[in-house]
Amino acid sequence: MSTSRPDLSRFAINQITTRDWTLAQAVDGYARAGVRGIGAWVQYVDDAGTAAAARLIREAGLFVPCLCTTAWVNLADSTAYRAALAENRRRLDMAAEIGAKTLVVVPGGLATGERDLAAARRRVAEALAELLPYARSVGVALGLEPLHPMYAADRSCLSTFAHCLDLCELLGTGAGIVADVYHCWWDPNFIAGLEKAGPDRILTFHLCDWLVPTRDVYQDRGMVGDGVIDIAGYRAVLDRIGYDGPFEIEIFSKLDWWLRDGAETTRIAVERCAPFVSPRPQAKAA
Repeated sequence: MSTSRPDLSRFAINQITTRDWTLAQAVDGYARAGVRGIGAWVQYVDDAGTAAAARLIREAGLFVPCLCTTAWVNLADSTAYRAALAENRRRLDMAAEIGAKTLVVVPGGLATGERDLAAARRRVAEALAELLPYARSVGVALGLEPLHPMYAADRSCLSTFAHCLDLCELLGTGAGIVADVYHCWWDPNFIAGLEKAGPDRILTFHLCDWLVPTRDVYQDRGMVGDGVIDIAGYRAVLDRIGYDGPFEIEIFSKLDWWLRDGAETTRIAVERCAPFVSPRPQAKAA
């Protein structure tokens, strides 16, 4: 029986998974567990101060696959819209300072009182096109994350992998995909979308599981292995297309994992994710 430690060089824990830990606690806890990366959140970085956060992460030797998330831009009021764009430029600066490769795009759903989903999606495309030159200038990609359609009205009108990929191709260099199995596993075109995106368009890949039953559609994600998602199958697809990017576990869990000690959640996350986050065999052999 092997006692070697798993290779976690591609693995990050998205810090919302240990919601009650400060950034300093998360950095320390993940590093102690052998985790090599941290998916950061704006509010935790703001609490620590961006310069201090960057120093903590750098001194721990952690990579940062992403910063979560953009401020909502799907606003009909022009003053609020301009303010949201300014806030997102600040968040792009924050991402660059802490070494995050990607700012995850969650743009909002319908504007207040709106029923025109097509118009909402057009506004998001226009906002991202306006933000993209600044993102390129600071070296941070805009990571479009398709969210489950149940979020379309209030959180994100970017609902399918295909829609996000089409928008990435329209936007061009500096836009890519954040793929999350929780939001995409149901989609019959998810695998085809991964294949079409290829390894360069997929910026990071989020892991968790879909519980049956799901008690809260927003905050009852399962630990890897506790639900119905074929994570091994998706890992095989990613290997086949040559994806060598990061994996993150990201769990919103008000009924379970957020009630546990962060160290326990981290330990179990490492145990459950280790089989799925090792280097790609071809890449390792090379």
